[in-house]
Amino acid sequence: MKTLKIALTGGIACGKSSVIQIFKKNAIAIIDLDVIAREVVEPNTQALSELVAHFGNGILNDDQSLDREALRQVLFENNANQKIIEEILHPKILEKMQMDIEKLNVPLVVVEVPLLVEQNLSNLFDRAIVVDCDEQNQLKRLLKRENIDEKLAKTMISAQASRKQRLALSKKLPTDILENNSQIFEMEQKAQDLAQKLLNL
Repeated sequence: MKTLKIALTGGIACGKSSVIQIFKKNAIAIIDLDVIAREVVEPNTQALSELVAHFGNGILNDDQSLDREALRQVLFENNANQKIIEEILHPKILEKMQMDIEKLNVPLVVVEVPLLVEQNLSNLFDRAIVVDCDEQNQLKRLLKRENIDEKLAKTMISAQASRKQRLALSKKLPTDILENNSQIFEMEQKAQDLAQKLLNL
């Protein structure tokens, strides 16, 4: 069965999770790349062994699982570290994604890909959905959700692709933009309408 592969992306705190919940209620198959990213670095995996070979046991917890905070610090230290981590993890994540899609054997799957634009992965998908909100709303929601200071929140936002870059996805793929600047019930209605549209494709 040919599966229609749809990437769902959006900036941090723009509302991707809310959209995913509504898609799930509509029985749309969902794959989350963040979940896969955690699975490929579980204890005794090849990816974890390679990370430890590069960065040492300092990135492990006492139980030999990955210390995510330690790895994040290594990642932000310099671009070279980031490149090594990406080269180790990305092929394994994408391979597992493909295997999971094939296992599902459904006509349509939505894959949550937070870094779709940053990693230039649009060529792996047939369509895209961008959950979009303006920078002020994004900052406000992030501060509230993470309980962090404004400087860190702005750093986290600027580490991602810009809003303009995400919206430019429509030049590469058929793209639905879900604008999320208003009340939550309006967003839910838009997501519900989009779910129906996708199921009818």
